[in-house]
Amino acid sequence: MKVNTKFFGEIEISEKDIITFDQPVLGFEEKKRYVFMMDDSLNGEFIWLQSIDDSALCFVLANPSTLNENYAPTFAEEISSVIGNGTYEMWLVMVVADNFGESTVNLKSPIIVNLDERRAAQMIAEEDYAIRYRLFENVKED
Repeated sequence: MKVNTKFFGEIEISEKDIITFDQPVLGFEEKKRYVFMMDDSLNGEFIWLQSIDDSALCFVLANPSTLNENYAPTFAEEISSVIGNGTYEMWLVMVVADNFGESTVNLKSPIIVNLDERRAAQMIAEEDYAIRYRLFENVKED
């Protein structure tokens, strides 16, 4: 299947690459089908979450394990009741600032993906995590 993307033009994907959000990204409730797009040069630290339903909608996601080793959110709802049992992966929605060094991620509402079922949800952590956590505290500006 061919998909138009925001940053990468037209790409070919398989139906099995589509991730369906059972609990959609906040503010984008109508958009439920996405595909991950990766750049091997970024070593899994960042990926793109491209909407299949809207080519202009694409999120940049950050891998929480590379940002904060103590990040371990818990959720009031059991993840398995929302997206099923399986192997889970967690990603953080990134807000890319004009000055890249001021970019932030949302620690309060990570995206959880069930890799086995290809289902996902944006969950709200019980802990008091920052909604705008700066990625690069020690970046020097030009």
